[in-house]
Amino acid sequence: MRRARGFTLIEMVVALVLLGVMMVLLYDGLTFALRSWDAGDANGRRTADRRIGENFLRREVAEVFPMRWKDPMQLRYAFEGGRDAVRFVSSRAAAAGQGGLSLVSVSVEDDPKTSGTRSLVMRRVLADPDASDFSALDGVQPTVLVEDVDSVAFSYFGAENDFTDPQWMDEWKWPGRMPVMIRIAAKGSGGAPMPDIVIRVMLGEEAGCLESGLQRGCRPRRS
Repeated sequence: MRRARGFTLIEMVVALVLLGVMMVLLYDGLTFALRSWDAGDANGRRTADRRIGENFLRREVAEVFPMRWKDPMQLRYAFEGGRDAVRFVSSRAAAAGQGGLSLVSVSVEDDPKTSGTRSLVMRRVLADPDASDFSALDGVQPTVLVEDVDSVAFSYFGAENDFTDPQWMDEWKWPGRMPVMIRIAAKGSGGAPMPDIVIRVMLGEEAGCLESGLQRGCRPRRS
């Protein structure tokens, strides 16, 4: 009668080593898959948040309202277009339940919560019909539109008068005129360029006027 032959100690050790290697490889594979999933999910959320912010910005800038500052000496539209920031009047209300126009500013600022991070932010407040500048925006808390933005460059398309061909410029220099289009070129964290946003201003300069029935003149429309 033959006796059953068992496993030797060496065979047991080799089997355990192989099993351990397989478990390590399996764990590394699962860890890599989970990290890839988390990274893809985070990138997806960032992309979705960025698109939401960009779409909101498009609607906001498209509704620039040609309000005139209360200045008896000269015609000045409530619009300030610089290379790094833009300020304007929007026909959208400053908050839910409020009517009238709102003062708006858009720029890139440092994120106070995360060191070394910058974001495209917006400030808005109810427009005062007697105001003569954008100082009411200085104390308003910003709202983040797009996170992780390294820099932004605004440019403006328009002309000094009706007899000059419109062109793109880095700064809007004519307070008595309104731009026709606004372009926003931003760079993400690390300097990676983001797609340009080109927005046409929907309301013309005449939208800010109320003409008199007796004489052709412009009385500023404030609301």
